[in-house]
Amino acid sequence: MPHDDPRVEWIKNAVCVMFDLPESGCFEELLGRGDGEDEQKIIHFLNVVTEEEAPSALFFFKNIREEEVEVEIPIVNNLPVYTHQDPIEHAENDSERSPSVLSEGSLLSNREKTPADKNKSGQKRKSQDSSNVDDSQSQDPAVEDLSEATNVNIPPPNIEVQIVYHVELHVDVNNIPQRFEKYNVLYFLRNTNETITEPADINEANNLMPKLIEFGMMNDHPLMTLGGLFNHVYIPLLSVNQLRLTDGGYHGVAGSQDDDAVCKTKEEEKQQAAESRGAFEVRDDLLHSTHKFLQVIDQTLQQLEGEFKLHIPDIDLEGEVEVLLSNPAMVEKLEQCVMNWHTQITIVIEEQKRKKPQGPGPLAEIEFWRERVAVLSSLTEQLSLKVVKKILYVMTRADSFIMQELEKTTAELSKYHEESVNNVQFLTTMERHFRNLVTGLDFKVVLDTIPELMNGLRMIWILSRHYNTDERLESLMERIAWELSERVARVVNVRVLFKDKRAVAKAKAQDGKQVLEQWKASYFEVRAWIEKSDRDPRWEFDRKKLFEKTDYMASICQDLYNILQTLDEFYIIFGAELKAVTGDPKRIDDVLHRVNCLVEPIEEVTFDPFDIRKMSSWKMVMQEFKTDVQAIEREAISFIDHSFKTLRSSSAAFDLLLKFKHIRSRDAINNQLMKKFNDILAQYCKEMDLLKDIFMKLKDNPPLNKNHPPVAGAIIWERFLLDRMRFPIRRFREAHEMMDSEEGKAVASKFLEVAVRMRNYELELFNQWKAETNQTLPLLMKRSVLTMVNSAGAVCVGSTQANNTVQGSEKDVEKDVRYSVNFAFELQEIISETKYLDHLGILTPSEAQNVALQEDKFLRYSKGLKKLVNRYHSLMDNLNDAEFSLMADQVLELRRVLSFGCRRVNWNNLGIPQFIQRGNQAASKFESLVNQIQKNERDIDDKLKSIESANLFKFPVVDKTGYLPGIKEFCDFIECERAKAVNLLVNKYAAISPLLTKIESLIMGTSTGKSKCMAQFYAYWERKIFDSLTKMVLQNIQAFNNALMGITPLFQIDTILAAPEIALLPKSSEVYKLIRQCVSDCVESTRLFVRWMHGSCIQCPPQHVDGEDKLFVFTFYSEVCQLPQINEQATAVSQTMQRLLNGISAYLKTWMSYRSLWKLDKAIVMEKFAAKKPSCVMYDEKFQFYVKVSNEVAKQPLVKHEHIIRLNLEPLARAVQENAQAWVTSLGSLLNDSAREELFNLRNELLKLSDNLKRSPSTLEDLKFVLGTITDIRDMSLSVELRISDIQERYRTLSMYNVETTEEEVQLSANIFILWSELFKESRRVDRSLGKVKKTFAEITLNQIEEYKQELSIFAESFNMHGPGAVGDDLEKGLKIMTTYEMELARVEASRQELAKAEKLFNLPITMYPELLNVQKEMKGLRQIYEIYKNQKEAKAEWSQTLWVNLDIKLLQDGIEGLIKSLRKLPKDVRALPVSFFLEGRMKEFKESIPLLLDLKNDALRNRHWKDLMERTGTSFEMNPSTFTLENMFSMELHKYGNVISEIVTSAVKELGIEKGVKEVEGTWETMKFIVQRFLKGTQEHGFILGAVDDILQRLDDDAMNLQSMAGSHYVGPFLATVQQWEKNLSLISEIIEVWMLVQQKWMYLESIFIGGDIRSQLPEEAKKFDNIDKMFKKIMTDTVKDPGIKRCCLVPNRLADLQNLSDGLERCQKSLNDYLDSKRNAFPRFFFISDDELLSILGSSEPTCVQEHMIKMYDNIAALRFDTGMNGEMVASAMVSAEGR
Repeated sequence: MPHDDPRVEWIKNAVCVMFDLPESGCFEELLGRGDGEDEQKIIHFLNVVTEEEAPSALFFFKNIREEEVEVEIPIVNNLPVYTHQDPIEHAENDSERSPSVLSEGSLLSNREKTPADKNKSGQKRKSQDSSNVDDSQSQDPAVEDLSEATNVNIPPPNIEVQIVYHVELHVDVNNIPQRFEKYNVLYFLRNTNETITEPADINEANNLMPKLIEFGMMNDHPLMTLGGLFNHVYIPLLSVNQLRLTDGGYHGVAGSQDDDAVCKTKEEEKQQAAESRGAFEVRDDLLHSTHKFLQVIDQTLQQLEGEFKLHIPDIDLEGEVEVLLSNPAMVEKLEQCVMNWHTQITIVIEEQKRKKPQGPGPLAEIEFWRERVAVLSSLTEQLSLKVVKKILYVMTRADSFIMQELEKTTAELSKYHEESVNNVQFLTTMERHFRNLVTGLDFKVVLDTIPELMNGLRMIWILSRHYNTDERLESLMERIAWELSERVARVVNVRVLFKDKRAVAKAKAQDGKQVLEQWKASYFEVRAWIEKSDRDPRWEFDRKKLFEKTDYMASICQDLYNILQTLDEFYIIFGAELKAVTGDPKRIDDVLHRVNCLVEPIEEVTFDPFDIRKMSSWKMVMQEFKTDVQAIEREAISFIDHSFKTLRSSSAAFDLLLKFKHIRSRDAINNQLMKKFNDILAQYCKEMDLLKDIFMKLKDNPPLNKNHPPVAGAIIWERFLLDRMRFPIRRFREAHEMMDSEEGKAVASKFLEVAVRMRNYELELFNQWKAETNQTLPLLMKRSVLTMVNSAGAVCVGSTQANNTVQGSEKDVEKDVRYSVNFAFELQEIISETKYLDHLGILTPSEAQNVALQEDKFLRYSKGLKKLVNRYHSLMDNLNDAEFSLMADQVLELRRVLSFGCRRVNWNNLGIPQFIQRGNQAASKFESLVNQIQKNERDIDDKLKSIESANLFKFPVVDKTGYLPGIKEFCDFIECERAKAVNLLVNKYAAISPLLTKIESLIMGTSTGKSKCMAQFYAYWERKIFDSLTKMVLQNIQAFNNALMGITPLFQIDTILAAPEIALLPKSSEVYKLIRQCVSDCVESTRLFVRWMHGSCIQCPPQHVDGEDKLFVFTFYSEVCQLPQINEQATAVSQTMQRLLNGISAYLKTWMSYRSLWKLDKAIVMEKFAAKKPSCVMYDEKFQFYVKVSNEVAKQPLVKHEHIIRLNLEPLARAVQENAQAWVTSLGSLLNDSAREELFNLRNELLKLSDNLKRSPSTLEDLKFVLGTITDIRDMSLSVELRISDIQERYRTLSMYNVETTEEEVQLSANIFILWSELFKESRRVDRSLGKVKKTFAEITLNQIEEYKQELSIFAESFNMHGPGAVGDDLEKGLKIMTTYEMELARVEASRQELAKAEKLFNLPITMYPELLNVQKEMKGLRQIYEIYKNQKEAKAEWSQTLWVNLDIKLLQDGIEGLIKSLRKLPKDVRALPVSFFLEGRMKEFKESIPLLLDLKNDALRNRHWKDLMERTGTSFEMNPSTFTLENMFSMELHKYGNVISEIVTSAVKELGIEKGVKEVEGTWETMKFIVQRFLKGTQEHGFILGAVDDILQRLDDDAMNLQSMAGSHYVGPFLATVQQWEKNLSLISEIIEVWMLVQQKWMYLESIFIGGDIRSQLPEEAKKFDNIDKMFKKIMTDTVKDPGIKRCCLVPNRLADLQNLSDGLERCQKSLNDYLDSKRNAFPRFFFISDDELLSILGSSEPTCVQEHMIKMYDNIAALRFDTGMNGEMVASAMVSAEGR
């Protein structure tokens, strides 16, 4: 980049982007072009700006330059491949194959090329070889070319002339050169007159340059581009879009509204609105100026490129007029030219007269006249040209007839032109007003514009010569009225008007109305002024056209304003105040919802309200609105009446009524509100009662505010209630008429009564508090200032505590002893009560006042005591258990000082400050000792933290060379560094003992290191040392584990190829062991930390252990190594390392993709490959594969990072490449062998052919032999050349891959083509020498051809009449004779080939045999058809052997469809043969029979159906599943009996359904069983009974219905007897179960009566009968238990009769029992009040007391009988006991 200037680089980037340049080379070339002039232009543009140049512009242009270059195209093969084609076409093909040479400009699209570029072709071809082609027709062109090719060994390269396109950039400042006017121009414009400072870098330039420079692309005329920018960008932004953003000028503007409906805005908002309006006015001015400038641009363009141009003939008019007149031809041309002008001008005038303004607004009128001025001015200016005037002068002198017509036309043109110019001048003065109507900020602008507009119209009416007609001015006013109507309709849109704020909506409606009224008022004002002046014509325009619509729209705006005003009035009434007063916000919201719904019909109108044609519809809408308003008013009045009877707040309601007195609202509602003062008084009475109830309810326990004492708080609460009652009544006194009424006086009296009661309550509270205070205050002041609380929460007496702790023993010191300041809450409450009561103005006792005055002193003492206590607590809390035990004596001394405050110091004592001072001194002394001890402890902690944070895994630092150690070296380094770190840690550990000895000296005054009093302290620190060592080991192992998974490699492992596997060096297992050893060494480092002796801080010396010669050292290792977390982390490291090694193994598996290089046997692979006789391309693919493998390996990175491990892949890559090279060598040897064999074989063939040519043609056979040899040489020309090319390609391949070959082979491969060329020339020479002999034998050959034609004709006739295509539908016959005719056709074809060979030998034209071709063609088609037939026949035979049970329908369908598809794929002419039709018909029939086979395969078919089928089809076969095959089915020709089969199958399916249904019923009732249960009476078993039978009965009904439907089916025939039998069985079972359950029910009832009861003795006959019944029933149930099957139980012979007999017998027993009970009831009628069971329980019992539970039923209100013992010892009822207990 020149000067490395970021500004220029920024311009370069912009140019490349805008011109779509892929590279910046074009820009670089621009800067370096010439002497750097273009570069200086850019720098000058950036740096230097003069007043004349400002503003400066920089232009860039892109040009496509083409250049012809000659390019040599080398021939790839040494020898060309010759084909029979036109030389010109051959040249074109070569041109297509030649690579194109394109520069960056060739990538450009056609639109960026110049027209000259597009007309040129892409490439031109010029051949250096200009030899002519021999035109002789006697020789074969291919042979001729071959003979010429033998003269040249290596053809010269081709020379191509190609066109290369170059992209060039050009730059200029403040000027667009003429040659670039039609190009795309990229411009840069400065926004500043200052020098553009050079940024620091391109990033700063990207931020700075767009602010100082604008750029863009011009692709058209500059004025058109500028006009489009203004017309489509800036003007829409300034007009329509701005109006949308400001909501038609009402965005944030209230508009002109009534004062009573608009809230006052703040001064800041007014100022902001004024500033906004000022900004919009500036915008309007800018918009007007922009429109004017756009008009100037349009006019300029029309003049420069006008639509109407007068054609001026291209003749010389420089001579004198006389000379021109003397030339008749010249005069004639000029006359014709003037006639054309006249015609053109006439057309233009007529077109302008027919044109109308394009739009209904006033601006369209101005545009119409401007367009006319532009067109007519263009013609007028052209007529004023010097050359035109001279032509007209010549024609005038020539007295041409056309001049008179032209003068009339030009006069008319001038008249219209003058009229247009005059109209435009006057209308332009109105343009600003017209634009204000369209784009003005708001209606205020329009209102200000209308008077000025109307005044301007008056001036046009007075001054204009052409526009002051009624027609034109009336039309213009109509347009103005239309524009005003549109503006109002756009702003006052009923569909969105009510969604605005109501103030804005009202402003819109009001201002819209004012605009429309102002329009009419201004019109009549100006009209009156004109009439008053009496100088100018009056305005007598059609007022209906001007004002009918605007007047109507004004009335609509007024209606809308009234609607909005009504909504405002409703919203004012139903506001928050009314909600608060009535307490029914939901109903108010409902009313407001109805108010909101008032505008929905207006918003949803389907017509335009401003359309005067819809006046009646609008009136209906307004009438509906008024009706709805009246309904809402009525509902509101009803709601207010109801609400004021249940007011929530009388005060708020009173304020509301006063407010509505002075606010405008709905009159009917306002009047109703004014009648509610009495309701307010009633509400106040309720509120007063409520407050009174609250007072009476809570006066004993009043609610208190926070921090208020009880008595003062209660008084404050009482006074608050009183104030709440007093406030409304004070307000009511403002309304004298209300309080002077009877209701008002009653309210005042009631208020006085409640107020007196509250005052008495206040006095009572104070007197009670005063008495209590005088009694308790002295006692509270005598309390001690401190209290002691032990750990159990009990308060301790100070003297007792001192006696118990005087010994200072460790056991007697209690740690959790707390002190608290004993400042009583009651004392604080008395002080607070005193202060609040004094504040309320109540006089308190002097003692309480005295204590209250000392509050600050007490608070100061309390604060000092709290600080002392907190300090003590802080010191105790800061001591751990070990420190507390160590300092027990010092703690006791401190407590002794504090206990003085618990015993002797009270709140009346003057020594409280001295006590606080002594306590602080004792605490300071204790704190000093604690600090010294804790300082030593912190030193110990620091050493322990050093041990915890020690790094036992320090890794080697990687140097700049990137060298990494091996795994063993890495582990050795870690171990060495660990040893150093552990030695330092051991020293720090040894320094802990002296520090503990120092603590001993501070506490005990000794330095032994083994004080008994400190034994617990030593043990505490030894545990902490153990924890630190544990954390050290744990953290180091965790850190090492994380490092293993890090991204920084720390050691290196080599990879090697150990065929057949890829391995690591060292092995994975060794790496794993070394890492495990590192972790183990880390744990064992704790062996160096020796444990202390028990009860001391002295290290334990080595000890003798039983059975061990070596001294044993007690260290922390034995405990650390057994910790679970240590073992878990060690296991995690092992797992992590295993994952790493697995990842490496997975990566190395990707290298196994090359395993074929070393796993396969080269000899075997090469042998198999050679057996395929591969081509040169296949060899090349193999070579490329191995070379590609070698290259891929070479591109592989030599290192691979797997987290902490770096894999060195260089040995592996080297081994793989060596294997790939070995394969290349083996493959090259194989290719060399094949190439050598092919080369020598070809040489031998050529030498043999050369010997054959030398044979003398003495006989006919010799002649044929020689001619055959010549023909062979000619025919093999192409194949030999291909073989030569292949051989040479093989040797080129060997050379390409550096495979060594012998010199002999190389020389022979280079000369083999020369040997072939000489042989080819020799054959042509011999051929020419045998010309005469060939003529003789040619005649003989012609005779043989005639004989062959006759023979062929006979064969063709036989084929057509009797061949395989003429057998009709007997395809089997055709298949048999197909072989015969194929053999005959082969013989005929062999004869033809012999004759053709002879014709070729003797240079005779090859005879064509159309009949033979037809036969062969048809035979080919027949062969295909019969092949399909044969396949179909074989398939059918194969299918025929399939057993019927193994039928596979899909196999048949797929098979036949495949055959049909094969037939349909044949060519159309083949399918047109008759045999094809017959075959397709047969296959279709077979396909149609397949669905019938599927139907017959249905499982529903039985033997009876097969017999029916055989009868109806007339066939017979044995339906044996083991022998029945598809052959029987195929023989039936099923396609003929489709309906029969369908009928039989349908019947079988239906019968199968019935069969299944019958079997289901049989299976159900064979297995269904009764549920048999034991019948228990208490715990005694009385036999068996049946369980629930509901499900059984339901199933009976279901199956009976199913059987009934089966019996009614048409297909029930085979099963009719079975179905009927089961119907009978189920009916019988149902009846038996019904009787059985009835019998069981009766038996269960009577069994408890007759078995074991007293009834048995009273009814002996019936008891005997029941015994028989019981015996029989139990026998039935016993049998049922043994076999509970329903069918077997119910269908036992005579089972129904037996059950019916049992039922009858039980019925007779029941009747006898009932007769017996009736006799007892007759004897004692009270028994009628109890049931049979209850009566039986009485009669069946011998205990008289059994009657007790039934007495209440037999006797009214009698609960029981009282039984006594009679004279004879019997039980006698002596009295009745009532239910009431008496």
